[in-house]
Amino acid sequence: MNSSKQISARTARLNSLILGQGTTLSDGSDGFDIPLETAVSREGLLDSLLVLYDECSKDVIKKKDKNVADFVTKYRPIIKETRTLRVNVADFDVKNLIGKGYFGEVHLVSERHTGEVYAMKTMRKSIVTATQIREERDIMASRRSDWLTSLQYAFQDQECLYLVMEYLPGGDLLSLMIRTGVFDEELAQFYMAELTEALHALHSIGYVHRDIKPENILLDRF
Repeated sequence: MNSSKQISARTARLNSLILGQGTTLSDGSDGFDIPLETAVSREGLLDSLLVLYDECSKDVIKKKDKNVADFVTKYRPIIKETRTLRVNVADFDVKNLIGKGYFGEVHLVSERHTGEVYAMKTMRKSIVTATQIREERDIMASRRSDWLTSLQYAFQDQECLYLVMEYLPGGDLLSLMIRTGVFDEELAQFYMAELTEALHALHSIGYVHRDIKPENILLDRF
């Protein structure tokens, strides 16, 4: 008997899919593998559940089908608790603005219960595309290199998307260039070497940075 068809094996695989664990998914045709953490995740499934519930909660839909109305009534307490338990903007105290661009703003924030300090990027859904935010989120969530900023939390509300990431107190390279003036050869070599390592890390996970400029290069120390 093929072990992959046993109930225990299928259940284990299903749990891996729900938790976003494992290696890759394959479509079984052209050998193209999808990283599992970008294909399925617990957060993605919860997002889907909430969207389904909100859609079913519309009066025009509930009135057409008693089963839909029963579904909304039955799961209302669970949905309410789910919304409360998930990470949201109320979990953070905003300290000050540390960056601003076309797609949104970045604030220094602290987690209310632990005091942990993070950088929180806020983007309006009306401005960014799903592809743009998904790529940025996936890169930071991969945690495959110390050269890439790591993502702590990602969530959304009706108007905005939020990325909560590690705070890098060194600011950006542009600010350093303004403070320092013209780099001497040794300093220029140092930052060129670091930038090369960071770009290599990005390329190694299948992405190309098309907007390399000093203000987009963050430093972990002064």
